[in-house]
Amino acid sequence: MAVKILIVEDEPKNMELLETLLNPEGYSMIKAGSGEEALEYLSGNEPDLVLLDIVMPGISGFSVLKAIRESGNNSAVPVILLSALSDREDRLKGLGAGADDYISKPFDRAELTFKVKTQAELSVLRRQINEKEKLADVMDLVEEGAILTDCLFEIQHMNRTAMDMFGMKAQFGNLEDIMLKKYDCIIDRDTKKGKMLMGRPETASGRPFYLSAEYRKTGQPENGQCSYVFVFKDVSDDYSESKIKMDFLNLISDKFQVPLTVISGYSAALNSFESDNKLKEIIDSIVHNSGVMQALMKRVLFFVKIENTSLTKTTVLFDAGETVKKFMLEHKKKCDFTGPREPVRIPYWQELAARELIDNAIKFNAGKNPALKVRFDPDGVIVEDNGPGIPEEDLKKVFEPFYQVNRDLPASKTGVGIGLSIAKTLAESALCGVTLENRDEGGLRAVISGKNGVTGMKGY
Repeated sequence: MAVKILIVEDEPKNMELLETLLNPEGYSMIKAGSGEEALEYLSGNEPDLVLLDIVMPGISGFSVLKAIRESGNNSAVPVILLSALSDREDRLKGLGAGADDYISKPFDRAELTFKVKTQAELSVLRRQINEKEKLADVMDLVEEGAILTDCLFEIQHMNRTAMDMFGMKAQFGNLEDIMLKKYDCIIDRDTKKGKMLMGRPETASGRPFYLSAEYRKTGQPENGQCSYVFVFKDVSDDYSESKIKMDFLNLISDKFQVPLTVISGYSAALNSFESDNKLKEIIDSIVHNSGVMQALMKRVLFFVKIENTSLTKTTVLFDAGETVKKFMLEHKKKCDFTGPREPVRIPYWQELAARELIDNAIKFNAGKNPALKVRFDPDGVIVEDNGPGIPEEDLKKVFEPFYQVNRDLPASKTGVGIGLSIAKTLAESALCGVTLENRDEGGLRAVISGKNGVTGMKGY
């Protein structure tokens, strides 16, 4: 970003000369022909440097300088005074009023460019330091661990919470090296923001310890002027509780698979024997429901699997129309479909999430003329239906695993309440979020939006 210089000069020829001399340096120059114009600009803007003529009609340069030094946002901006006055007394008066330097008219090009460059660089550096100091003050107020690093991950500041989390007594070192050594965790340098989980499992000598981290890159990496801000949270209790649940689900799902396979297999075998209609009806029911149970167990196992699996790198060809047909056949329903008619290449996580949302939309739509709309965006998915929607009090709860909205549906159609949990987990694996909203015209809109935002996705 170009350095902004405010030039305050009432003589048009001098203004033109200053522009000519400074243009080759690539500065962004703002012109003010009087003290009044300068103060008006400064009331809502923050330049990096002010070149200020002293002798002007109306408000003099000294008065403008006094106003600058007494202002809030611009009190520290460097000011170079410009004047034909070369008296020592005048120079001292200007410097005593808060000027940073002094240039006499007529301008010497070498002196002008050198002094402007020096003060501009100092101004940018001072502004960067001020911003870092402000950020450091904020970091010390937050409860989470917060660390500020430079482009190479050298620690610039860390709050007390972060020091405690990492067992450090001083604010120095390379965060990348520390994270690699302590937790075997590597920072992804190719992304402007990211998430990660690090920690150690339970051992004989200590309880499990896990940290979640979110980080963001700011500044201009190409110029080596970027910074990283990291926020760490102790998620040991949440992670341990979640792991216990997932381990338990994995265990019972696995244990259920064997007897269900036996029941399903023997029930199917019974169909090969002659029997009366009533017995055949019973056998068919057993075969059907054991199949339903097996399908549910597979979904639970899938949910457990994706909890700790990255699905963001692979892309696939996804045929939304065929998927809709499959679920219509499975749920014995018909619906009008609006969406891509040809297969589209999307990230694998988007395909899996879209399947869950489409399945839910068809399964729970008991209307006379069900309709479904599906759309993909580089960073997300949107699925709309004209079904019953979700009661407002349930909208925030439906992402919880196994939570079910009370609906008047047969037991075989209720599922186990993990479809939206799966969609949410898949979205979060790609640093995305999921939102649900009831449409004004009826039905539900499910939007998975990405890190760059999904623009224009609410309409078709």
